[in-house]
Amino acid sequence: MINNIKIHCIILIGIFSCQNIFAQIEIFKDTENLHAAPIITGVHTLSVHVRDTILQDSVYQFFLSKLKLPIYYTPVKYGQKKYAGIYSGNMVLEPCGPYQNIDYASDSFKAIFFGINFEVYESLAVSEQALLMRGIKHQVNIGSIYVRDSILCNENIFTALYEVRDKKVRDSLRNSLISNVENKPSIEYINEIFIGYKEKMNLLKWKDFLDPLEIGKNGICQINDSLKLHFSKGDVNEVKGITFKVNSLEKAKQYLIKNNLFGSVSNKKIKLNQRQSYGLSIYFTDED
Repeated sequence: MINNIKIHCIILIGIFSCQNIFAQIEIFKDTENLHAAPIITGVHTLSVHVRDTILQDSVYQFFLSKLKLPIYYTPVKYGQKKYAGIYSGNMVLEPCGPYQNIDYASDSFKAIFFGINFEVYESLAVSEQALLMRGIKHQVNIGSIYVRDSILCNENIFTALYEVRDKKVRDSLRNSLISNVENKPSIEYINEIFIGYKEKMNLLKWKDFLDPLEIGKNGICQINDSLKLHFSKGDVNEVKGITFKVNSLEKAKQYLIKNNLFGSVSNKKIKLNQRQSYGLSIYFTDED
């Protein structure tokens, strides 16, 4: 009888041990999968910081009247700051400011690209867990997550995460953008965002943030079918510029010349005249 009890106990201990091992394996698998899951799927908003509200109006009109991009939301004022949204085909460009509490790495600008606000992977909760697994500091807000990691976000760059809740609106604006292309530069969407990094540790933090997406030896990370991030070494951590994908580079060139926006041509890209674009580095290409 005692021997039978001992046998039963050994069997039960074995069962519980196996269950514990299996549970640990499942936890490990979940953790492994969570770290392998992307944090982001695309860019929702690229903010453009300005020096004063008059410049905010000017930059807004530049995108609206000169580049013929549709309105995402009309100008609004909160305290001493003004905001407006322009739709570029796959993300919102948001001229905003001025911000007195930000210690920029450079102070001679009229307008600079500053904040990259990404679309989350599946949900805010999933992306938050992925940030935790990577050890990336962040702040959870209602409807958003601010990345607070000083290696990733410092000097002239800021990053946040948002859920997509405006798909129908953006689809409608995209149709408006690519239709009735007469007297337009034939912009389709932004296909490239240039990001400068100061130290190797900054690039490594970006690699961790973008994992499992990879940054190639050429510094390019393909985020989705329409957008890539292009990293390059520089003196400042910053959003250096953007490239618009246009339907026809020759047609875009003629439009830019006619409207005094043409700057230069290099490597099958047109760079806009920065005096006309308030110092922003903006390129056109008809290649994907």
